[in-house]
Amino acid sequence: MSIDAKGVALLLSLVLAVAAVPVAGEDAEKAVAQREKLREARAAIARGDQSEPARLKRELRGYPLLPYLDYWALSKKLPQLPYGEIDQFLTDYRDTAIGDWMRVRVLRELGSRERFRAYLEYYRPDKITRTSLRCYYADALSRHGDKRAAYELVEELWTVGVSQPEECDPAFNRWIGDGGLTPELAWRRHRLAVERGNLDLASYIAGKMGDGQARLAQLMRSVHREPTQLADYTRFISDEPEYRDIVLHGLHRLAREDAAASDRAWRRYEASYLFSDEERDVLLRRLALQFARQDDMEGLRQLLARSEDFSDPRIFEWLARQSLRELDWAQVEFWIDRLPESEQQSDRWLYWKARTIEELYSKGRADEAVALYRKAAAERSYYGFLAADTLGENYSFVDRPAPITPRQVEQLAAHPAMQRARELQAIGEFYHARREWDYATEGMSHEELLTAGKLASSWGWYHKSIRSVLAADYLDDLELRFPLAFPNIVADVSRRMGDNTALNPYLIYAVARQESHFSHDAKSRAGALGLMQLLPSTARATARRAGVSYRRSWDLLSPDTNIALGSHYLNSLLDRFDNNRFLAAAAYNAGPTRVARWLEETGNRLPYDVWIETIPFNETRNYVQNVLAYTVIYAYRSGEKASLLSEREASRRL
Repeated sequence: MSIDAKGVALLLSLVLAVAAVPVAGEDAEKAVAQREKLREARAAIARGDQSEPARLKRELRGYPLLPYLDYWALSKKLPQLPYGEIDQFLTDYRDTAIGDWMRVRVLRELGSRERFRAYLEYYRPDKITRTSLRCYYADALSRHGDKRAAYELVEELWTVGVSQPEECDPAFNRWIGDGGLTPELAWRRHRLAVERGNLDLASYIAGKMGDGQARLAQLMRSVHREPTQLADYTRFISDEPEYRDIVLHGLHRLAREDAAASDRAWRRYEASYLFSDEERDVLLRRLALQFARQDDMEGLRQLLARSEDFSDPRIFEWLARQSLRELDWAQVEFWIDRLPESEQQSDRWLYWKARTIEELYSKGRADEAVALYRKAAAERSYYGFLAADTLGENYSFVDRPAPITPRQVEQLAAHPAMQRARELQAIGEFYHARREWDYATEGMSHEELLTAGKLASSWGWYHKSIRSVLAADYLDDLELRFPLAFPNIVADVSRRMGDNTALNPYLIYAVARQESHFSHDAKSRAGALGLMQLLPSTARATARRAGVSYRRSWDLLSPDTNIALGSHYLNSLLDRFDNNRFLAAAAYNAGPTRVARWLEETGNRLPYDVWIETIPFNETRNYVQNVLAYTVIYAYRSGEKASLLSEREASRRL
């Protein structure tokens, strides 16, 4: 976004946030007046006025965000490094989010200007995790402190497979100049870089090696690009220890291209090099997974037969799903029985073991299947609901509100950090609001986290409410875990969609809950925005078709716009996939083109539960299962009863 765009987005977020933090009567008028004075004071600070902020500060006495005026004022002066004011600020706001953040900003300023004696005074190892600041610290220590401790830190910062920020260069260069970079450390970082695929970094590291080691480093990068070279066994058998690393990395790379060739090479090299048990297990898991992905079942069977002690639940789960896709129920049972007992007792595999027994043994083991279904049906989950439907029984919701009193919530709400978080949210300072909240909740007890969840829910800060109860590992308060967020917007959008669609409020809630935990300003790495995580390109195309007002990407931070566009897009996927909700959910996550291709590959031969279980992408499979289960839970939360699947959805072959 441009600066102007950020300003518009901030204004929009301010309106939304104030609406999410309701205050009534005189308190409302007072809050509006205080926020206006804060805005005036901040503007005065920005233009260098000193008298106006001082006057407004007196009028804002007792206002939660008064410390932020000090923060903004000091930030304006920070390039001048007024040490007395910095010290006073850090003392006044010790052990607060804003105090720690100011310390970070001070350290950035000191490090960039090489004020390293002062840097050592302000640095706190227990508070600082940013790599750039740790590198400044190593540089400062090496100049004015304990050089041995400095170089221990430099070695730690050096030995990674990624490029480090430029702030690390001075410390690295001094360490290298003092002889700290040994051939072993150079090779280790080169190996890590190659393993991460950072060949440019690896080439840079090789430039610091002697000729012999640089030649071996070049060979490793060459094998990374063309691992089939490992077929020339005589070329790679050597007493030089670097060859062992080259071979092991090459075997992993070759497995991605040709698991059978990698397996053959492994058997030859295993006899020549002493690999550790861990290295052996990791490679065998890679080989097994690649055999499976390359549909080489015979190669996989031979690998497992040669490795009787091999056990990897991921591989066995993959094989069970592959057998499901082929409707080979005997093999499904075989692979389920290979899983660890704890996995077999999960609701997922209890359900599939029961399904397998029904398919293989008809009535012969009916009681066993029923017992397994009943055990799975006790869970509030996709598989639990599937099992309950099979038995014709009611779903288990296990809805137990967290045992937190209103008094506990009131006491936490009065905490200064919580008051600051709430008011920052209200004025649209979401970054600092989250910092205050996260700082205040870090290290909280189980009970305190539940209290925080209740408090966030009362503020309409739904994503923090959900995350607090998850952090407390209390999963049975359905009001906190599955809030009926933005109910008027959801109901209005659903009503406007009409009756000729499978879209209903519960499905909208389920998708928004899965996508963003109801964080209206959520942004993904892929650029998706808002509650229902829409890409601007998708939003633009949907807006044209649906007649929804949409001008700029930050419009998606508005719950009204986002829910409207997300619901219209979801409805278009329902139209495309014959009102089938699980196909539409899969398309919402993975794209409609992929779903159409998956349907073509399966050719109308799989039952619905098998099709969902064998969705190729783990993320999409979990997404679909969650959305279906959440839809049922949101119906329950709304006082309604809903089935996991409609009769039409459950009867279709895919």
